[in-house]
Amino acid sequence: MLKSIYIRNYALIEETTLDFEKGMTCITGEPGAGKSIILDALGLVLGERANSSVCFDTEKKSVIEATFSFSNEPKDNSLISFFDDNDLDYDNDVCIIRREISSHGKSRCFINDTPVGLNIVKTLGTKLLDIQTQYQKFSLSDAEQQLKYLDVFVNDSNLIADYRQSYDKYISTCNALNDSLKLYEKNSLEHDFNLFLFNELDEANLVDDEYEQLENDIQRLNNSELIKEKLSEALYIISEQEMSNLLHGSRELSSALSSIAQFIDNGEELNQRISSLHIELKDIYSELSQALDTVESDPEKLNLLNERYDLLNTLMKKHKVNSINELITIRERLSDSIAGVSINKDKIESLTKEKAELETTLKDKAEKLTKDRQQAADKLSSLITKELQTLGIKDNTFIISTKTLDRFLPTGNNTVEFLFSANIGVSAGPVFSVASGGELSRIMLALSSLAATKNSIKTIIFDEIDSGISGYTASAVAQKIQSLSKILQVIVITHLPQIAAKAQQQYQVYKESTKTRTFSKVKLLDLDGRVETIASMISGAILNQDAINNARFLLNEGIE
Repeated sequence: MLKSIYIRNYALIEETTLDFEKGMTCITGEPGAGKSIILDALGLVLGERANSSVCFDTEKKSVIEATFSFSNEPKDNSLISFFDDNDLDYDNDVCIIRREISSHGKSRCFINDTPVGLNIVKTLGTKLLDIQTQYQKFSLSDAEQQLKYLDVFVNDSNLIADYRQSYDKYISTCNALNDSLKLYEKNSLEHDFNLFLFNELDEANLVDDEYEQLENDIQRLNNSELIKEKLSEALYIISEQEMSNLLHGSRELSSALSSIAQFIDNGEELNQRISSLHIELKDIYSELSQALDTVESDPEKLNLLNERYDLLNTLMKKHKVNSINELITIRERLSDSIAGVSINKDKIESLTKEKAELETTLKDKAEKLTKDRQQAADKLSSLITKELQTLGIKDNTFIISTKTLDRFLPTGNNTVEFLFSANIGVSAGPVFSVASGGELSRIMLALSSLAATKNSIKTIIFDEIDSGISGYTASAVAQKIQSLSKILQVIVITHLPQIAAKAQQQYQVYKESTKTRTFSKVKLLDLDGRVETIASMISGAILNQDAINNARFLLNEGIE
């Protein structure tokens, strides 16, 4: 339950604290006094968006703090799990949520003094209390919202979560299948061309260093005659030219020096060097002879090499690259693309099968959910009809109409429409179109009262949900709210004395003004204050004894 709310430097409120008890609390005040400020502050501390204009004093930050108590309540495992999942300290006695908003618009949130994100606060808020405003009756015109109201009363709530899990998987598979089909279509259009390019490169039997080797071989064949001529000339110089026969001269020189080597300085060394020179010349001669034997003049081979060279140049130019290695990379990429078409085709077949299986599963779950919803709709229609009778709409007809669609939605394959008639003989029509403001308020109250028995929320707030009613209807609504307060904590912002009198405690919101500022203030009324305030709600600004007596009567009747 909500223990208290502390507000500082927010809107017209300088600083105030409201403490709440079990049962029913009402907040009253003249129009414009600031009752909605309290509700707005509570909305902010539970995760609503804020702006810097909320600061009463722009030099200071706004602080709103709500304290909840879990003691003396059945253990809520979902609440405990929420704290564990978000690494928050769970205290069975109190939970304090604080929101700080600077004049620059910066906002910070805390749960039990641990900084948290706004989304975490908002999620926790939905587990702690439900705020029903006079504007929420407009949600009755929304088919999606009507379905949410109905789903509160579905017997097996796991059906909804189970269906949604299957739906998400089904949609994910459908998206994957669509992506694969698009990719397959795109690749199929390019497949033939890619296959042609791949075959062209594959048939070329590309070798990484081949291009440079081809250049060398072509150069050698193109210059074969010149090479032969120069090699022959070198051999002649070494072995056959008369005056400069290098081999003969080096041998003669070695013989001459060997006989006198002992008689001259370094003779032996010189003789050895000449001997080595003779051996080296013989090796050179041998290798040049071999080179000469290998030099060929082969026009046919040269022609083949030129053709190969031209092919490689053409391929490199076609693919705008400068090396055989780059052509090999392109060939591999084309190979992957071609193989990818086949792989993607297999994937499409697999996803198509998976989609069909998921669709069958989803259809089964949707049918179960539809059946459960229909049962809930019949039951809830009857319950709301009875509730509205106790709220002064004796001859009402309330029907929850469900229809089954031929497509899947995130919420199932159903649409829901609330139909209503307040009079005998008048066909029920869409609730928001045919119901008056007071009737809409009572329908919302009936829904909230019934939902209170279904969910784990322990606090509900009604913000002028009594708008558009008076007289006997106001008394009936007051009685209903009081009955609801026996099940959970109820806080009511009201302008009706019949409702205010039913509360165990009453806060009065009022304004005070100085020469420079206007303040909204809140005070907890004692019994005399309640008599006076409720009497004013009955008679207006001028109090009379009848109004005071009436107020006392209402209070004596209301406080059980």
